Amino acid sequence: MACEQPLNHVTIIGVGLLGGSIGLALRDSFPDCTTAGVGRRQASLDVALRVGAIDTATTDAAEVVGDSDLVVLCTPVGAFARHLAAIAPHLKDHCAITDVGSTKREVVAIAEATVGHERFVGCHPMAGMEKKGPRNATADLYRDALCVLTPVEQTPRPLVERIDAFWKLLGMRTVEMTPAAHDRAVATVSHVPHLLSSLLMSLPATADLPVAATGLRDMTRLAAGDPEMWRDIALSNRKPIVETLTRLGEDMAVLADAITRGDADGIVDLLEKAKTRREETFSDGA
Repeated sequence: MACEQPLNHVTIIGVGLLGGSIGLALRDSFPDCTTAGVGRRQASLDVALRVGAIDTATTDAAEVVGDSDLVVLCTPVGAFARHLAAIAPHLKDHCAITDVGSTKREVVAIAEATVGHERFVGCHPMAGMEKKGPRNATADLYRDALCVLTPVEQTPRPLVERIDAFWKLLGMRTVEMTPAAHDRAVATVSHVPHLLSSLLMSLPATADLPVAATGLRDMTRLAAGDPEMWRDIALSNRKPIVETLTRLGEDMAVLADAITRGDADGIVDLLEKAKTRREETFSDGA
């Protein structure tokens, strides 16, 4: 890694899909590195051990972080404050901390108050799937995906470079944004699409579901995500999400008005603009 810091021991707090996939990727990239997993349930930790995502398991992070060169927070963001406060007294001098949380302003503020900017770089690896748990973890989940780093002015540059190098060695591309810019962006490209997917799944009457086909299936895939994780995301990024939902409501009102008035040209214009933008954004057509 950058700055000549060793990576002999990593602690992953929360060994689900994301944490387990980091563990498997570490096994490929750093085969001599010991990976300790921390979780709430021994049964889930046993699965992570069985699939090879971690080398050791515990329900008490304080038992293992003292040996760690890097700690990665992979729990729902609502648990970050508790975990950071618990591990802070036990960290060795050069131990760095990062996370996989989908919101950043609140997370960075919590980290500043508990472990300080000299240890923590907030990150959001834009990778995942609707399935959860270590049994669904894969070593290539992060490969070729984008990781957003959100350092602040007080974050030491060598620490940023060190965390940047970590994600790149797991196969990721990286970009830097401020925590606030990150949260505004992901509200529109990630958080509201997920919430909208859940609303769409709740829309049909039960009697209508037998005729549901690929349209509803594809539009609601995200609704199969972890409700606890998405609850914490919604509460941690309230203002950007509400602002985005408000804009969406205004756009829906415009579309409803065009349909009500029989404005065929207005409907086609909206659909054409969306079609063009999607083709330009997702060049593979997926």
